[in-house]
Amino acid sequence: MHILKPQHQTPSVMNCPMLQIVQGCTHNKCHFCDIFRDVSFCKSPMHEIEEDLDELARIIRPNQQRINLTGGNPYALSCKQLVPILELVKQKLPSITSFGGFCRIADIKNKTDDELALLASYGVNDLSIGAESGYDPALSFMEKGHTAADIVEQGQRMHKAGIDFTFFYLVGMAGAGAGQENAIATAKAYSAAGPGHVLIVCITPTKGWPLAKDIQAGLWEPPSEIEMIEEIRTFVEHLDCKTYINCSHDTDIVRFEGMVPKDQQNMLLLIDDRLPKINPLAARKMREMIHKARFAG
Repeated sequence: MHILKPQHQTPSVMNCPMLQIVQGCTHNKCHFCDIFRDVSFCKSPMHEIEEDLDELARIIRPNQQRINLTGGNPYALSCKQLVPILELVKQKLPSITSFGGFCRIADIKNKTDDELALLASYGVNDLSIGAESGYDPALSFMEKGHTAADIVEQGQRMHKAGIDFTFFYLVGMAGAGAGQENAIATAKAYSAAGPGHVLIVCITPTKGWPLAKDIQAGLWEPPSEIEMIEEIRTFVEHLDCKTYINCSHDTDIVRFEGMVPKDQQNMLLLIDDRLPKINPLAARKMREMIHKARFAG
């Protein structure tokens, strides 16, 4: 298989086969990401895609129905480029009826309503989207390339097209002292967009990130472990849409999952129970150990 960089999967599709169709990321500017810094964005050669599909055809389970398209943001490709790939997958892997993978808000914004509906008709669904935050000052500082209004608008367009989606929420992205504003603004934007799932990840500003330079320059200060947990609580409390929250990433100190609104109160009670018991120093060291790198600062 042609896999340029280690590819990540969301928990709900952890065992899906992967097919790399692009290399790199079209944006490549986020201060908290260095995965594709040394990779120029391009479509994978068609012969590589065909070779990988032939390899998958030999090992895929007969009942496997979903595949994740990978690379930095594969759905940045135009529909004219995507559709032949989707058709080729269906030709070589007849059991596949659903396509997922990571996607940027800008990738949705750059497609028409008809194009989104066309992708949905081919089985594109449950896209994993790094919305990260609905707080415009944080989105601007981190150079995410979208606004809170974009999150809402594109979320509603995906619903109209029949495409479900998962949003990531990057807790702590606004920096020390701004966690509550980030939580409330993000809950408001996500509630209006209506993701089927929300994956909570706590920011881990290691020395390899571009964000390390911001910290050294005094432009951004990492929030404390306690502040991030309080931010998560506020986000959960203010979320007002039917969605499934998963807070079990290896960066998360308090771990839980459940439906909003059904389990909302129980999740808040769990956070309230755990918060006074957290050892901030131990929590930080645990996260450093997991990521095999010391935090910038």
